Amino acid sequence: MAMTVTTKTVRIPSCEQHEGFHSVEVTVLWECPTCGGPRGEVFDTLSYDGSRRLSVHGWRNPCGHIDGYATVRREAGIGQ
Repeated sequence: MAMTVTTKTVRIPSCEQHEGFHSVEVTVLWECPTCGGPRGEVFDTLSYDGSRRLSVHGWRNPCGHIDGYATVRREAGIGQ
């Protein structure tokens, strides 16, 4: 039986201090890194770095686990 692997491309801050314009699109497995359940539906939101806002994607995992942008950047092999 073949397994279906689901991925999604999302826009996230490319670094913690994004200065309002450092974003990146990444394609990641669409599963919770903690329990392997599905990640939630993508919606437009804002990331605030303490000085500036950046339009990015967000989601809420149905399992309740939070996977922040730093986790997604590591998963995508970006910096930090």
